Amino acid sequence: MKTGPGLAVDDYVVLAATVFAIGTAVCCLISVSSGGCGKHLWAVTVDEFTKLYQTTYAFVIVYITCVSTTKVSILLFYRRMFGTSIIWFIVFGFTVAHWTEVTVGFLSGCRPASYYWRQYTDPTAQGICIDTARFYFINGVLRMLINVSILLVPIPAVYKLHMPRAQKMLVCGILLLGSFICVANTVRILVMDQLVNSADFTWAMSKVFVWSCCEPFTGIVCACLPTYAPLVRRWWSTSRDYGSGNKFGDIRPASRVRGASMAGVRSMEQMLY
Repeated sequence: MKTGPGLAVDDYVVLAATVFAIGTAVCCLISVSSGGCGKHLWAVTVDEFTKLYQTTYAFVIVYITCVSTTKVSILLFYRRMFGTSIIWFIVFGFTVAHWTEVTVGFLSGCRPASYYWRQYTDPTAQGICIDTARFYFINGVLRMLINVSILLVPIPAVYKLHMPRAQKMLVCGILLLGSFICVANTVRILVMDQLVNSADFTWAMSKVFVWSCCEPFTGIVCACLPTYAPLVRRWWSTSRDYGSGNKFGDIRPASRVRGASMAGVRSMEQMLY
């Protein structure tokens, strides 16, 4: 019976991301059932509005942890497959830095923290808060840039591997399917902009929660896409590119691919077949 390479660190990290993704779904359900999300603003009670903002406060932390651990998982997978490079370290550093910046910035953005949800419903509330609309927009754009960077990280390494061109295109195509996360991220930025400019806040908030919940799960699916390579291969005819004595073709790491190990190449063979 043929077995795979087993679980690696990136698999455990994406499993943790899945737990946080479920957390984003729970927050979305709470916002609808108890927070008045999806209702018109004039139909929402003060208590519901308060619960909606309390849920949003928790959601932001769960969300950024989920999408960041997903990105870390993808980068760790790249390291296992292709080794490391200067670009890998730069993108990895930016990913962790962005995760830290959003978490620390948001948690310390309102003082006291309760002012985040009391400022709109309690006239006696006192405190200060950052411009959350600008905070969300700027960090949404930064996430987009990081997503694009992550997509491009493995392309040079795949190009330098000694394998048939069709197989290179197959690997690159599977990895680039993750570009859908950029689509989800872009849509989320657009609906966030609509939310900021909407007079019916709780109604417009429903779209934000939908896409903010869709993006983490989409990212996790994208992180797991390489495992679907054997399925994709059924519709990708590469028989003419196979070597006569090796059904995997000539898959060897080029010497210029820094840190690419033979274990990683064997893992790629198992990933493809």
